[in-house]
Amino acid sequence: MEARDLILEIGTEEMPSAAIYAGNEQLKDIATKLFGENKLSFFEIRTYGTPRRLILQVIGLESRQREEKIEIKGPPAKIAFANDGMPTAAAEGFAKSQGIKVSNLKIKETSEGTYAYVIKKEKGKETAKILPKILPDLISSISFLKSMRWQGDTTRFVRPVRWILALYGEEVIRFSFGDLVSGNLTWGHRFFVNNPIEIKGCETYFPSIKKAKVVVDKEERERIIRDDIRGLLKEGSERVVLNPKTLAEVINLVESPHAICGTFLNDYLALPREVLTTAMESHQRYFPVEGVDSKLKSKFIVVHNGDPSYDDIIRRGHERVLSARLADAKFFFEEDGKMPLKDRIEDLKGVVFQEKLGTIYGKVKRVEKLSEFIAERLKVEKLTKDYAKRAAYLSKADLVTAMVIEFPDLQGTMGREYALLSGENEVVAKGIFEHYLPRHSDGILPETSVGNIVSIADKIDSIVGCFSVGFLPTGSEDPYALRRQAQGIISIVLNKKLNLLLTELFDFSFEQFKVEGVKFNQGKEDVLKELQNFFLARLKQQFLNVGFRYDVIDAVLAAGLNNMSVLREKVKVMSKYRDEVLMKDLFTAFIRCKNLAVSKVGMLVDEKLFEQEEEKVLFSVVLLSERDIKKAFEVDNYEKVMKILAELRPAVDKFFDEVLVMAKEKELKNNRIKLLNKCVQVFESVADFSKLAIAAG
Repeated sequence: MEARDLILEIGTEEMPSAAIYAGNEQLKDIATKLFGENKLSFFEIRTYGTPRRLILQVIGLESRQREEKIEIKGPPAKIAFANDGMPTAAAEGFAKSQGIKVSNLKIKETSEGTYAYVIKKEKGKETAKILPKILPDLISSISFLKSMRWQGDTTRFVRPVRWILALYGEEVIRFSFGDLVSGNLTWGHRFFVNNPIEIKGCETYFPSIKKAKVVVDKEERERIIRDDIRGLLKEGSERVVLNPKTLAEVINLVESPHAICGTFLNDYLALPREVLTTAMESHQRYFPVEGVDSKLKSKFIVVHNGDPSYDDIIRRGHERVLSARLADAKFFFEEDGKMPLKDRIEDLKGVVFQEKLGTIYGKVKRVEKLSEFIAERLKVEKLTKDYAKRAAYLSKADLVTAMVIEFPDLQGTMGREYALLSGENEVVAKGIFEHYLPRHSDGILPETSVGNIVSIADKIDSIVGCFSVGFLPTGSEDPYALRRQAQGIISIVLNKKLNLLLTELFDFSFEQFKVEGVKFNQGKEDVLKELQNFFLARLKQQFLNVGFRYDVIDAVLAAGLNNMSVLREKVKVMSKYRDEVLMKDLFTAFIRCKNLAVSKVGMLVDEKLFEQEEEKVLFSVVLLSERDIKKAFEVDNYEKVMKILAELRPAVDKFFDEVLVMAKEKELKNNRIKLLNKCVQVFESVADFSKLAIAAG
């Protein structure tokens, strides 16, 4: 079969950068699915995107559907053929109805019996005749967070679609989408090419569109941007601050990128670095320039989509815009600095945290108390506890400053700056900044104990509060970023090796909301259980991500959410010994006890009922093991814990070899079961070893 390329270009009004990434990903996935469902073979699918177009390129798309073998069941073989094997009238009739000779009938064994069959090869339809049905479905299947309708049409897309190009080799594929009919016309860069461009075949599409000043490959656009920037900097003394998020957005804001360098007044360099970079990156999509000493210079890089011959005009325009932004920021900074940070706390009473959970002021007071509780649990010195309480008290005060109202990304950063201006201790100021960390899944963590404490307290308060009133994450919906906050807590606790019981923090936080009179959706025990399961799921994923085995993780986490640092150490040690003889001995001893254990019988063993030496020995060994395990836990010696449990095997084996557990006398039988229950309890104080995917032996 002859293979040709397919080009589908969806031309639109200017799309947001994020929509281009989402559209390209879906184009590839949906096209792969549709072509597979329609039995169309191809070599490779590629996608491209610019602000004004999404492009699908299918390389080596076969000209016909794959030929398929079809089996048609006929009459049972005993009816279709006589005893001597000759075809009957039933076979003749079946063959005739299928347009084949009776000699071409096949006999096939099935679960329902033996039947006569016809096996046909069905020739595939031409690809060019199938594409007009597939391509409209492909376009309409692409979904966006926000879509538009235009001209009263029911057709939806991220932005109004203005043209569609569809070519299969040199053949134009005609179909309708809304009020548009596809063709072989495209448009170039809006500032360079005013007329439509006719594309005569797939081979000429990319050269033609490039000639029309459109760079469709985002990687090529990035190379152009980076090369332009290098040419604008003083080699050896300047470097650009390339924020990956800003760069990814800028790449998809231009079809023909061109970088220029602008400047601003040196006076603005007196502003905190984060104020300058936020004004440039978040608001204007500019790239700051710094010296080799990492200090910002009064320069910036902007990537525009216009004609380079107008660089001077474009530069002056961007300089005016940034100058106005920085003038506002300077004014906000000076005005905000006139009021001590602590004097803004009362204003938080007018800021809603969450409708059912009260104000930010209420949250601050809860976080202050929870920070004190965490500090006490961590046994930090009094000064650190006092700093943590102070940082918690001031942690949200910057939310009512003019700077943060204008630049929300600066929350925490301005809290630190205004705290220092207000004469607060540097540790307190840093704690205010760090309590927002980590800001994303792989973000930096707090460096200070104060930052760790307040960050955990703030996140626990948000999570417990939301769970208490029924705001749980569901599927892709997580409006309060509870998953990210939980992951942040886990990252801090594990990386800093903090000795904390999250269940205690949940309980303390819940009681604070209870005192405030929050109306809960369910009882305390149910809320705490949901919180534990929520964190266990996050913790399990964390362990899986670093390469631990699922069965070891399940065994350790089955004991519940206690000290996460301890849980990690258990997982590490169990993973180390999982395939060793030690673990097989441990597992075998546990399983033998577990198989006959009956929890409802209890664990109160009566030594007076022991009749055999093996009972006495096992009970003595179990009690000693329980004591030694407790001592090993106190010094975090988890390898010793595993060895203690493994050393129970000889006593367990001897017990089962010599003692009849299911004795006729009920009292004797129950006492022996209680002994096994005690053994199981000692094992399960470490982990649920039944979760391990290993064999006893």
